Amino acid sequence: MKKSKANKIFDKKFGDYIKKNRVAKGWSQSELASRVDNNFQNISRLERGEITPTLFWCYKLADALEIELHELLKEFK
Repeated sequence: MKKSKANKIFDKKFGDYIKKNRVAKGWSQSELASRVDNNFQNISRLERGEITPTLFWCYKLADALEIELHELLKEFK
């Protein structure tokens, strides 16, 4: 299924935001992946805007990055 232009923009902005927060903490993709019980390849794909995170994954990312879930999601309304 092809992504709409709006979905592609969301995915890219979301990935950039996650990367900015991960780098600010001095973490590698592997370290963030470990904290969210995933693998670094998926973190890489997420940061490049290639995949759309599920709500559960957003929750785990917010928790790991010490961001309130509503704060994470309101960045992209």
